[in-house]
Amino acid sequence: MNRWDERYRTNETVYGHMPNVFWASQLAMMNPGHVCLPCDGEGRNAVWAARQGWQVSSFDLSPEGVAKTQAFASQQQVCVQVQVADALDVEFDTRFDAVGLVFAHMPSDCRALFHNRAWSWVKPGGRLIVEGFHKDQLGLDSGGPTHLDMLFDEGTFVRDVVDVFDDARLIWSARCEQVLDEGPFHQGHAVTLQAVIQKAGNA
Repeated sequence: MNRWDERYRTNETVYGHMPNVFWASQLAMMNPGHVCLPCDGEGRNAVWAARQGWQVSSFDLSPEGVAKTQAFASQQQVCVQVQVADALDVEFDTRFDAVGLVFAHMPSDCRALFHNRAWSWVKPGGRLIVEGFHKDQLGLDSGGPTHLDMLFDEGTFVRDVVDVFDDARLIWSARCEQVLDEGPFHQGHAVTLQAVIQKAGNA
């Protein structure tokens, strides 16, 4: 059993049942369509999106997390297409109006590849919506990776997506100091990186 399976199994909820605030606020400004949520854990963001009328596809490497997503979606009486999958291997036969990377941290040696893959899942006119822990989070006890190379800075998504793809336009990028209240594992003063990148073309 990996550490995520253990964490999801031994806690009623890890990051709560409410959606990430930034993800929810960005999605609320868009017309419902089809969204993808990689590394979605227990499904709080997927289930919220489904409740707002979005068609939702999500995945996580943890079978325990996926099982909890399925149970939560059933409880809320919504449909979420969820699967156990590795972010570096999973394939989709469709493209999405929005792809949400919510605290989806990767080791530095595969981060750019993951971000490139996530960008490929966005349809023309769609958006990549991101919130993850900033490098200034290191040393704070409100959550996130404990290795500096897994954390973001203001240039991460510029280097990984905007500078790589001609069809990428940065809409928003900011270092954000906030107080997190997302279940027992995201609590207290935190520093995050938020970004929104739009793909050129018409959805």
